[in-house]
Amino acid sequence: MKKASKRRWNNPLTIAILVLSAVFIVLSTGLFKPKPTVSDGVVGQVIDIDLRGPDEIESHTVFSDYRVNLVITHDDGTSVTVPAYFAADGNAAETGAISGTVWRAHFVPPKAGRWSYRVDFKTGGDIAMNDGIGQSVRKFDGARGAFSVEALGADVTDKRLFDTQTRYLQNARGVPFLKTGAGSPENILAYVDFDGTYDVGGTHFPALGEAQLHRFDPHIKDAKTGDPIWRGGKGAAILGIANYYKDVGVNAQYLVTMNIEGDGQDVFPYVDHTDPYVFDVSKLAQWQRVLGHFNDQDVLIDMLLTETENESWFEAFDGVNVSKDFAPSRKLYYREMVARFSHLPMLVWNLGEENGVVGNSGQDPYRQPTTAAQRLAFASYIKALDPQDHAIQSHNWPDGEDDTYGPKLGADDFSGISLQAHHSYFEKVMTWTQKAQAAGRGWMVSVDEPLGWEYGARPDDIETDKRREIEGVLWPTLLAGGAGVDWYFGWQNNAPTSDLSNEDQRSRDALWKTSANVRGFFDDNFDMNSLRASMNSDGTQTQTTLTDKAGHAVVISMGRTKPTLPEGEGHIPWVYTIDSLTLSHQGEVTVIDPMAPNLRLHAD
Repeated sequence: MKKASKRRWNNPLTIAILVLSAVFIVLSTGLFKPKPTVSDGVVGQVIDIDLRGPDEIESHTVFSDYRVNLVITHDDGTSVTVPAYFAADGNAAETGAISGTVWRAHFVPPKAGRWSYRVDFKTGGDIAMNDGIGQSVRKFDGARGAFSVEALGADVTDKRLFDTQTRYLQNARGVPFLKTGAGSPENILAYVDFDGTYDVGGTHFPALGEAQLHRFDPHIKDAKTGDPIWRGGKGAAILGIANYYKDVGVNAQYLVTMNIEGDGQDVFPYVDHTDPYVFDVSKLAQWQRVLGHFNDQDVLIDMLLTETENESWFEAFDGVNVSKDFAPSRKLYYREMVARFSHLPMLVWNLGEENGVVGNSGQDPYRQPTTAAQRLAFASYIKALDPQDHAIQSHNWPDGEDDTYGPKLGADDFSGISLQAHHSYFEKVMTWTQKAQAAGRGWMVSVDEPLGWEYGARPDDIETDKRREIEGVLWPTLLAGGAGVDWYFGWQNNAPTSDLSNEDQRSRDALWKTSANVRGFFDDNFDMNSLRASMNSDGTQTQTTLTDKAGHAVVISMGRTKPTLPEGEGHIPWVYTIDSLTLSHQGEVTVIDPMAPNLRLHAD
């Protein structure tokens, strides 16, 4: 028997079969493929995973004809698909590289334990924008490995904000997030230190000099050792803004990532503003550093993906049906933005500023309004790509809420309203939060462009009394169940402190501090999830019921003077004043100063 067995193993056909079987096993399990670079991690903290791929250069085909995902699976069967992106040499923020072999993915583990990964590396015509099977990039496709994730330690802060289908984003402990943020400059990314950044020809502002780009020199003094600068000091000023925000309590920044054909025409993720298929790797890597630092300073990023002036730019560029289709270039844009930024723990996707405006488009094909059906499709596409399931909002034209938001009520993939309004803040916030709850999918409603297009929130040296903002907008928004406010600076053509031209965020220092104090009154005292709002027929009397941290009932009553309605177009803001603001708690009634609500309830 031993001799017969030996003869079988010496059979050339048997040996060939065994060798081929071994090769098949090796190839199918990814044992000899280039291993991604990955380290063990911690729950809620980003893990950067670098994959080796073909040696490529920034080009149409590298972005459209490769689709790279990591399929990451926990031992309990939980699976997360994370899109990867071309990262050139892996250090492009410093080197400015346009070519390389690195693809990168960012994974934020939701739970502790052992995670295994499989690389899905496919190629094919426009495969990044479709669900086609594609062809395997055999040298890299199927690579496998594993890593471990530890529970979050007491010394590490979990900054993730979750869309809980309620009125508020909430952190991992279920605490609602209220924002008092900066709505300007919306073109904050039109910053001179970013690679490949230039002005295409938007509105000219003398304050921005010849290049028409932000320098933010007043914030160089806010830079700190350890800030994620690049190339020996670049980025210090814009990073200093985030540090300043931390000091004065600003906790959100509203910004646009693509304003081609828009107001500024100076922010876009591409190498060239005329080609939406070639992304600027080093510029985007620098954006990542800056936006990550804003999150590190507890500043939420409200990321607007388009403006009204370029609402249908992608569809017009690709020659598809405007106001009906979903352009391939738009799909690619969304994929790249999700791949590069969805790991940010404090992020809200906003489909666009003033989207869906009918009758304000003229003949410009780029400006034609998207439909509600399109915007729902856009939201669903982003939601399917985003491994972190961030909230998705859209912004409206003033008084156009019914047409813009009505068709979205109850849609699982749409998270709420980024409200532009110039009056009736309490009424609008209360109405839409209640409509959303009745439709079965709670919405967060934030006020993101209040007080009129022309002036907005005025600088401190022009308006020292901030009652117009605080009494007229912030209190009504929060008392009605709103998620907060981003303060817009107004258009003010050629003014040095306007939406697109402001260089020093200290121009509204008093507004930031007063807003943060009002926000702290709500954060420190109340369970915001318990809030219920109501008002009388003309809005002069409102009532908000909620509970304190110990579960005791609280009633906040606000009396207002009904404003005299201004003449002219609907963009002129109505001016509200608070006549009375009282808090009833455990049998006591306390008068609250809306400009300095320093009362802190003691839970007992």
